[in-house]
Amino acid sequence: MVLVLSGKNLRGWLTMAKSIELVEGFYKSFSSEDYIMPPREMMQIPELDAVYVFMPSYSHTVGSFTLKLINEYRRNLSLYGLNVASGLILVFNLSTGQLEGLMDSVYPTAMRTGAIGGVAAKYMASRDSEEVGLLGSGNQAWTQLEAVGTVLPVRRVKVYSPNKKHREDLARKASAELGIEAKAVDSAKEAVENVDILITATNSAEPVLSGSWLSEGVHINSLGALATRRELDEITFHRCSVVVADYKESVVREAGDIIDALSKNIIKIDEIVELHEVVKGLREGRRGSREITLMKSVGFASLDLFFATSLYKMAREKSLGVEIDIH
Repeated sequence: MVLVLSGKNLRGWLTMAKSIELVEGFYKSFSSEDYIMPPREMMQIPELDAVYVFMPSYSHTVGSFTLKLINEYRRNLSLYGLNVASGLILVFNLSTGQLEGLMDSVYPTAMRTGAIGGVAAKYMASRDSEEVGLLGSGNQAWTQLEAVGTVLPVRRVKVYSPNKKHREDLARKASAELGIEAKAVDSAKEAVENVDILITATNSAEPVLSGSWLSEGVHINSLGALATRRELDEITFHRCSVVVADYKESVVREAGDIIDALSKNIIKIDEIVELHEVVKGLREGRRGSREITLMKSVGFASLDLFFATSLYKMAREKSLGVEIDIH
């Protein structure tokens, strides 16, 4: 029997606090020898402004093989009123090859990505961080904000995205659900200036800010899994004292702004720190209160494997989801 977990089912019990607990636990125990994963495969469909991403991984330590398939149709919302992203995660028993779990990939991906940002903020941002600047208004922007607010005493957020309605909607949601002061602002500059934490969660091919706007001591969480995307400009990298990757091998191959900064020798590859090293206390995520720090996240299949398998086991224990016989 295969356990099926829909996005609606997962939203009913997978909280951000639990997601952060799982992701932090993963990084505390992470060893690259425990996971096998090839580089993610991407297939672009330019005429539809769409991309499909395939992410397989297996682990004898965890006992699973997983395959995540997720897509992004950027015109969906404006043309059809549909979600931009869709996909599935398959969880196989590694010993027998039997399919054991089938789940929505959009909600778990948003929660694990948010949790990565939460873990990074916990270990890299100033502990008294109260002010957040948010560039972006989609699901990833929301879960990043929710995660940062889970680990730090956030009181205020300024939200900017090019779509006025979207930024106002997210600000209202933040105020209602997180209980913080939330304001939609009219420019990226206004959102970036004078904050303790900056979150960039866009799909922009060009930088969405100038590093000259950054305040001393700010921590940045930046997302981006395509080499064609570049949220951060050169000035930002010049000003960052610490650059951390959620998974270095993937970040230097897939994050367009990191690739650009490396090619121009603004940063050096051996200076990029792995997030698991920071969580384990092997490397410092912040050395002083005036430093500007950056965590770049692109996501990676080993964490998806750990996260999805953990959700599958939790659901089994709680008798959640629906069992089907597909044979």
